Amino acid sequence: MKIPLGLVLAGAVCLTPAVAEESIKHWLEKMTTAERFLNYEGTFIYINGPRVETMQIVHGFDEKGERERITSLTGLSKEVVRDEQHVFSVLPEQQQVLIEPRNNRTDQKFFLDSMDENNPYYAFEINGDERIADYRCKIVAIYPKDQYRYGYRLCIEDETGLLMKLQTLDKSGQPKEQLIFTNLELPEKIPTEHLQTTMHEEGFQMLQSGTVLGKNITIEPDTAWNFTQLPPGFKIKLNEMRQLATSEIPVQHILLEDGLATISVFIAQYEPGELYSEGVSGTGALNAVSRLQDGSIITVIGEVPDKTVKLVSRSLVKDSTVQ
Repeated sequence: MKIPLGLVLAGAVCLTPAVAEESIKHWLEKMTTAERFLNYEGTFIYINGPRVETMQIVHGFDEKGERERITSLTGLSKEVVRDEQHVFSVLPEQQQVLIEPRNNRTDQKFFLDSMDENNPYYAFEINGDERIADYRCKIVAIYPKDQYRYGYRLCIEDETGLLMKLQTLDKSGQPKEQLIFTNLELPEKIPTEHLQTTMHEEGFQMLQSGTVLGKNITIEPDTAWNFTQLPPGFKIKLNEMRQLATSEIPVQHILLEDGLATISVFIAQYEPGELYSEGVSGTGALNAVSRLQDGSIITVIGEVPDKTVKLVSRSLVKDSTVQ
């Protein structure tokens, strides 16, 4: 789990548009740099309504590249370890380790270039300062200009640029979910053993997923699937076949993004008698919708409002004339 980018409404300081744009880009560039290159260890809490989870995070960057370990300290035992190529999810209760390829990062230049007053989908503001885990941080806000995306409020540490607090906000400006550091250390170097799993044991089942491309048989995505209408600002970032760790049948994955928010669309072959849940579900900022169409199960999921995943789902159609 990577702490996502995010940002809000209230209390904008009085800045001219040109000064505000320059300042916001400075802080967001500082944040994206810290996210990759900073060494840090700490504890953060995740708040989703009445649900509160405590997590430990260790992040390092050295000659081996970027590595990270996140361990659950409350609730079900789980640990996620990332390196430059892979994500390892250790699930002690199931005695399983899920191995997935690490997705490409969001295009940082595209993200930063969209942070100006001419963006038709988001507005950006600086909302003062705050103290988190005894660190001073700058509050940066991004709020939506329509109802197809969320607003965000984040607190960026003054010296390092590390994201100390993230709130994802609904249309009324109330938090849908929050991530907040409760303590943080910034060592010069992270020992290798601190970046290795602490929960994996001998005998755990190893389940590996990944893209199907590159194997002996190359499977291309089905180009007959297209969208009749996408939410304003969302474009297709990738369209590929993926092999999930929990299934032998590859699924088509279409990733949509607007520069900040992302939506995943999965198209999986339906097996007669297979159980699936049709309709909309959600937890915190995450919403999903599933339906059956043309022998496939369509699942749309993303940290966007439910009306957005509904629109994407009903807009996905299959052209029967495409072979």
